[in-house]
Amino acid sequence: MAIEEKEIKVVGMHCNSCVNAVQLSLTDVDGIEDAKADLDSGITKIKLDSDKVSDADIEEAVEEAGFSVE
Repeated sequence: MAIEEKEIKVVGMHCNSCVNAVQLSLTDVDGIEDAKADLDSGITKIKLDSDKVSDADIEEAVEEAGFSVE
């Protein structure tokens, strides 16, 4: 198990509901322990097991919430 923290830039968030949608979608992914999105900067900090979660998994979860990764 290789726990690490990663930051991504999420494009399209404009309210707290957007932030919640991104965080929930990410934490539903097996291997992601925590996700904290910042509305003002668009930066989302993710705590994950890099052995289980790929960048593609992260991007897919963000897209499922209706947003994109820059």
